[in-house]
Amino acid sequence: MPEFIVRAHSAPTEPEAFLAGLGTDLHVEYLAQILVAGLFVSQGHRRDDCLTLVLENSRDYSRALTFDGNQLGTVGGMTEQQVLNLIAAALRDARQLTKEAVVTASNGVIVRATSFERLLESRLAERPVFLLDRKGEDIRGTDCPEQACFVLTDHVPLPKNLRKSLLRRGAVPVSLGPVMLHASQCIVLVQNEYDRLYSGR
Repeated sequence: MPEFIVRAHSAPTEPEAFLAGLGTDLHVEYLAQILVAGLFVSQGHRRDDCLTLVLENSRDYSRALTFDGNQLGTVGGMTEQQVLNLIAAALRDARQLTKEAVVTASNGVIVRATSFERLLESRLAERPVFLLDRKGEDIRGTDCPEQACFVLTDHVPLPKNLRKSLLRRGAVPVSLGPVMLHASQCIVLVQNEYDRLYSGR
């Protein structure tokens, strides 16, 4: 099933600063919305889906937090504060990470000290990568294999040079329709397409 990578340009990697960003122009609350929309379904969570948040507001290295439905431990609840506490706890366990080092936090979140660009380089070598773009090809006319990666960003668009680089290396722009949506809404729509294509296999 699909993997989602979300670039969080302004989200801090320091746990205290991260939690203090709630309700400010750092917009950390939308990450809680993404996790709830991306991982949870009625009476459970998606075990086959994987969601990675790349927090870039860091004193040293960006942190890529991977929430794997097959490995995720107890979340503790689905309220905004509970989900943000889950992220902050993983950031605490990853405080001393050196570049490209990886740790599995006590709550099951996998944290890597790496950049958004470096993470996508590895995905481009492994599987098809789709870049959500309102001007891209309609997803319903696109051949989306079962093991694919979908790339999203927060309210700050990808730098033009980075976008061009991704397209040059094989990322495919796809559209979910004519209306610009929140990242959490985009993930739900992609999952719905995959549920229709692959559910029951």
